[in-house]
Amino acid sequence: MAQHFLLKAEARGLSIKKIFRMTDDEAFSLFKDFRWKDNGGNPVCPKCENSGKHYFLKTRNIWKCADCKCQFSITSGTVFAYHKLPLQDYLAAIAIYSNGAKGFAALHMSRELDVQYKTAFVLVHKIRESIFKNQDQELLDGAVEIDGGYFGGTVKQENRLVDRVDR
Repeated sequence: MAQHFLLKAEARGLSIKKIFRMTDDEAFSLFKDFRWKDNGGNPVCPKCENSGKHYFLKTRNIWKCADCKCQFSITSGTVFAYHKLPLQDYLAAIAIYSNGAKGFAALHMSRELDVQYKTAFVLVHKIRESIFKNQDQELLDGAVEIDGGYFGGTVKQENRLVDRVDR
């Protein structure tokens, strides 16, 4: 019998331990590879979609497009645009959220990342929004197996004013 995918080494690609050992440059490079994986990790201007003519401003970690003169960063046009936290924190939040089976509460995320509750709340919602925007809309066919689904239950009665007992 073959080994389950989650028990293999490929499933352990993005661990918290690896993320917090990264330098800023390594986190930047990993984020860049994730962001532009379709283009081989090479940046693409979000305004004119030019992938070849731009240059990197190392002091600010941004690119400037040679055609449209647009400046863009690694998070421009994503849910993480205008970020204030280090990239390691965003990568850690993504890893923590995606490694959990049932999602992640903002209060727990605030404790794990040592940030304010409001920051964790916004961060968790940004991750959820990103997952929702990038989900596959293709209809399933054939035999479909669902793990951990809850279906059915009872229908709640209507709450009508005339039916209430005044206490």
